[in-house]
Amino acid sequence: MSSESVLDTDGKLAAEDGAADGAFTVDETPLHRPPVSFTQFDIYENRTQLCIIGYNDAESLYQILRIDRTQDDVSKIASEGPQHHTREEISKVVQQMQSAGGWRSVVTGVCGLVGFVRFTKGLYLSVITRQRPVALLGGHYIYHVEDTRLLSITYRPERTDREERFINTFKSVDLTKNFYYSHTYDVTRTLQQNMRGRSLYYQSMVVWNYQLLVNAAQGLGIGAQWTVALVHGYIDQSRLSVLGRDVFITLIARRSRIFAGVRFLKRGVNDAGYVANDVETEQIVATMEVTGFENGAYTAYVQHRGSIPLFWSQETAGIAPKPPIEINVRDPYFVEAGRHFSGLFARYGAPIIVLSLIKTKERARRESVLGEEFSEGLRYLNQFLPSGQKIRYLAWDMSRAKKNRQEDVLAILEVIAEEAIALTGFFHSRPELYANHLRRGSKHHDMRRTEPMRQSGVVRSNCIDCLDRTNAAQSIIGKVALAHQLFALGIIAHPHLSFATDAAMIIEEMYHDLGNTIALQYGGSHLVNTVQTYRRNTNWRSHSRDIVEALRRYYSNSLLDVERQEAITYFVERTIFPECTHRRATSSRPSQVGKPVFRKWWSTLTALEPPVAQDETGDMPDTRGDQDSYWNEYYEPHKYTSFDSLFVSSLNSSASLHPHNNVQNTPSPFTDRTGQRHPQRPMPQDNKWLKSETEEYTDPTAVSREEIYSRVSARVATPQVLHPIGIGGWVTDGISEPLQEP
Repeated sequence: MSSESVLDTDGKLAAEDGAADGAFTVDETPLHRPPVSFTQFDIYENRTQLCIIGYNDAESLYQILRIDRTQDDVSKIASEGPQHHTREEISKVVQQMQSAGGWRSVVTGVCGLVGFVRFTKGLYLSVITRQRPVALLGGHYIYHVEDTRLLSITYRPERTDREERFINTFKSVDLTKNFYYSHTYDVTRTLQQNMRGRSLYYQSMVVWNYQLLVNAAQGLGIGAQWTVALVHGYIDQSRLSVLGRDVFITLIARRSRIFAGVRFLKRGVNDAGYVANDVETEQIVATMEVTGFENGAYTAYVQHRGSIPLFWSQETAGIAPKPPIEINVRDPYFVEAGRHFSGLFARYGAPIIVLSLIKTKERARRESVLGEEFSEGLRYLNQFLPSGQKIRYLAWDMSRAKKNRQEDVLAILEVIAEEAIALTGFFHSRPELYANHLRRGSKHHDMRRTEPMRQSGVVRSNCIDCLDRTNAAQSIIGKVALAHQLFALGIIAHPHLSFATDAAMIIEEMYHDLGNTIALQYGGSHLVNTVQTYRRNTNWRSHSRDIVEALRRYYSNSLLDVERQEAITYFVERTIFPECTHRRATSSRPSQVGKPVFRKWWSTLTALEPPVAQDETGDMPDTRGDQDSYWNEYYEPHKYTSFDSLFVSSLNSSASLHPHNNVQNTPSPFTDRTGQRHPQRPMPQDNKWLKSETEEYTDPTAVSREEIYSRVSARVATPQVLHPIGIGGWVTDGISEPLQEP
């Protein structure tokens, strides 16, 4: 597809057949990770050439990339020099260019190259000129993009009005807002995957500059060490101060670039099984007492959110703040939903726990229509899955529960989280602590876990927009997971945190910021409903704030979404060179005529591990070579530094909540501020929310709401009663029919 056909004569995006759906093939060109990364670049130019000098943090490895400005053939314009230049050799090269005349410095100290793009004619190079560290993992810095420049490779190009419209549309995706990258850590993958070894490929699904990188690798034929992979979403890090010992909490949200867009213009699922507002959230807790990953103790828990995988939409032509929901295509075989869940199995393994928070009883049926179709789809897909691998489906009307004063929404979510974590587990890089083994009351020493624990499966949360209710639910699940992660690290004696502790407040604030960021990206405003909305003691200030944010979201959806969608679609789908499109397939709307019965709809029920370098296993940082390891980036031995200038010193800390106390007098972040003591009451072993397979088809209407509430009010679960249970599906509250065995 030629880039010239992307916009119509009015500068608007042309809606080609299938292109508006954002369909991508699964077998896209893989993006190779570089064995060595350059962290800084100097760019020089004259009339005929562009010279880019890349080097590492230690300034011990240099390479020159020359781009011919007179060549029309993209595959012949770039040439890479030897990789083993020294600083003295590069100084001589620069002096020769300056003495020859005609050369000038364009920009120095560039932090990274985003990639190459072509609009109507001529090439452009997008570069990062300023960065800011936002997180530190195992000595690896993760950076936020602070400033960028778009450099013309063509010398003094003549820009037409059409070219300017292309450039303005491209720049409308502001790379300085929530775009992240790392030179030495694969931020596109989870910590569990990264600690297996250095992966050979990025996870291209979350690389937002994917097409610009393909242009560089396939179009110009240059190595991956010249470019960086950008992740869009949210990354933040905080620390808990425990008597001078720091515990680091890192939150990483990765938005999928496939079928990406804004609220009312990207809904449901596309032909390839990718859903709108697909966000993977990873919560990492570590002590980082040693710099590298090899001997450190790290834990991680992954959640997922995404739109309901059906073909549905909402008409935005009117002025209604809540347009009616329309199911556009009713597929009796739920092919696209099956592709979506097949992808989740490949990414996370089993079990997949679907937590649907949409309304089930309404005066005017909107969300409930979608919920019934979703339930029917899961019932169909589940009948073909083998025993012990079925999708668990929990439909809970969170809005209705909030209006019922007899129900504590957050307490119910805590128990759902406890049951979900008991099923999926979480990642722990070290063997089980012997003290925790004793606390569990095990009688046999061989029952102690001596290998790292891995997470298998994921909780997939959704409401209608996957913003407000979903973020509140993920916040509570994250709070419960934090308690288990701290317990696994030996920081606390019991896997439970009260809401009134500093640790719970910090994780709640981090999820609140994450939710606001995702809501701005997808919905155009901050969160309308937060965790505070679902507390029993919510006040009028919370309600007034919710109303203001609802109005802001309505304004954004009505007036700004079309332009935002055009920019996103152009950036992630229409910037690839025509020479690099031979591996992409065109999209078409689904046809219901003659579709075969969809039985074996999954490809695997076990998470697929990314390929790693054959001769590189073990500690990931040490696999990058002595010349370009995390050591020089983190410690900077060639520079004078002070403790106050280190990134860790500026991190938000729980100690800041008590500014008038010194280290010795600062209360523990796990102490309840209200002074109340919470007894360690065990949870009933027969779960009522995520039932075992032997009981999954019991009619839930036989259980009274009072009995359910009394069972879920026990917020605390001790580890000795949290045994993994079978896999199955169950719908609560008697709103929908329970899943039936075929």
